[in-house]
Amino acid sequence: MNEIEIKAKLKDKEKVLEYIKNSGATFLGKKHQRDIVFWLNNIKKIEDGTNLLGANYLRIRNQESDKGKKVIFTLKQPVTNESDCKEHEIEIKEEDIPNLESIILTLGYYEFCITEKNRETYKLGEIEICLDEVNELGSFIELEKFGKIDETEKIQNELSEILKSWEVEKKDQTCYGYDILAYKLKNNI
Repeated sequence: MNEIEIKAKLKDKEKVLEYIKNSGATFLGKKHQRDIVFWLNNIKKIEDGTNLLGANYLRIRNQESDKGKKVIFTLKQPVTNESDCKEHEIEIKEEDIPNLESIILTLGYYEFCITEKNRETYKLGEIEICLDEVNELGSFIELEKFGKIDETEKIQNELSEILKSWEVEKKDQTCYGYDILAYKLKNNI
């Protein structure tokens, strides 16, 4: 199963939060996440439209919530688009981060970007809803659902319709991750 998602910049986070609460979604909690994303050395630029399909990338996530701290190492493999990834995750010890970073760099990856966000998570049926306040980027919403590769377009359309019903415009959706959005902002792209 793949994690299939859509993401959109929010103009009015409070209005969308009201829709989420009125939808019957269950609040799962708040967390702070700091992500270090690593790309292969041969992927240096994105301003020329570099597409990550077929390119594995790595992430080390430090996460703090009321349930405690944890560190998650993730291999992401975009499948049909950048919002449809196979993910392989393991939890690691915080003290192992320097050794893991050394291994990652030795394997031919480089540190592409660091992003930080505060996330509120909700569950609506099979859909996970994440409201994110991303440093330097602002407020975003992500809707995620697991599905088969051949269901990607159908699921993304379903999630898009939910956003539309919450008055989030299609033009505010993005297929880029926060790492790429932060890079574009920093480099004025």
